[in-house]
Amino acid sequence: ILLKLKFNEHGEMSRIFLGLGSNVGERFTYLSKAIQEIADLFTVKSISSIYETEPWGEKRQQNFLNVVLEIETIETTQKIFSVIKSIEKKIGRVERGKWQEREIDIDVLLNESEILETRELTIPHKELHNRKFVLIPFNEIASDVLHPVFKKTIAQLLKECSDESNVRNTNLQLLYQQ
Repeated sequence: ILLKLKFNEHGEMSRIFLGLGSNVGERFTYLSKAIQEIADLFTVKSISSIYETEPWGEKRQQNFLNVVLEIETIETTQKIFSVIKSIEKKIGRVERGKWQEREIDIDVLLNESEILETRELTIPHKELHNRKFVLIPFNEIASDVLHPVFKKTIAQLLKECSDESNVRNTNLQLLYQQ
């Protein structure tokens, strides 16, 4: 993947938060590969612990391993979205229906104060505030980040979240080279 530097609308660095998940095959390996690919292209500022979580929607599948990471970049959110979709394909994601198992799933969760809605991308992620498997690891690395629509911190959103899914910290960390 070759990136051409294109500044975001403000011509400055942005803090972008990505959610990653895997529930097929070597889940840890898929997450590790994805994070290394991301680290090869962007500055990774922080990464949460790995959490094992119940699947969302379709329950009859293996649990997910989930992680949230913060990157810093001058790229636009649309460019980041395009790059992470390429990373998913490179790692071996097979397209399946909604809420089906995934080798790797990478979502752009939030880009600081940006609010964006296009056909293929909504920022902040439209379900972010409803999903503990995202909020718990997000809270671990950036509890004070403000959701630009709800004007609440990640910690506040987690406290108010009604999701009763089981989210368990595996106490594992992913390593990558910058």
